[in-house]
Amino acid sequence: MTEMRTEEEQIEAIKNWWKENGKQTVVAVVVVAASWFGFQGYKAQEQATGEAASAIYQQVLAINESTDEADKGRRSLLLDQLSGEYKDTVYAQYAALFNAKDAVDADDLALAETELRSVMNNAKDAALTQLATARLARVLLAMDKADEALELVQASTTAAFEAEFEETKGDIYFAKGDQDNARDAYSKAVVAAQRIGANNPVLQMKLDDLAVSK
Repeated sequence: MTEMRTEEEQIEAIKNWWKENGKQTVVAVVVVAASWFGFQGYKAQEQATGEAASAIYQQVLAINESTDEADKGRRSLLLDQLSGEYKDTVYAQYAALFNAKDAVDADDLALAETELRSVMNNAKDAALTQLATARLARVLLAMDKADEALELVQASTTAAFEAEFEETKGDIYFAKGDQDNARDAYSKAVVAAQRIGANNPVLQMKLDDLAVSK
């Protein structure tokens, strides 16, 4: 009988606990389940958005070299779409790089600067950041902002961009009339390029010209 009462007491205790805490438990389970399903839904939407942006970007690449006016207009619309509808994807940053190049070709250096700074400030990929940094330094140099350009490429970089950073430094120093530092930067750029198996005849020509004028 004692065991029976003990079981009955346990059952009664469970019933009482459920009355007091059951609602909160159900709510907690629902919240956790909703959070999990919400996260899964977000990931699925994020993947779908990325795939859609990628498809648009592939269309840009397919017509990028076309000289047809209709293709040029379509390319511009596609880039605008990436920048607007897909601004939270990496493809928006790719679009900004294209827009920056177009701006340079149109001699709109201020717009090119804006586009490249947007990549620098928003890119999560280090390679994209460094690519935008190197290009922005050249744009700033063309805008007669040599000191600002030099400050950008003084930052450390990965081996993949070391040659480009050093060559850009050389161009900046040369523009400032500092041939010694220009020669040093070009020499470092040549070594860095060789290290990754790259061949840059123009860079070598810049270095050779300074060696002759020494």
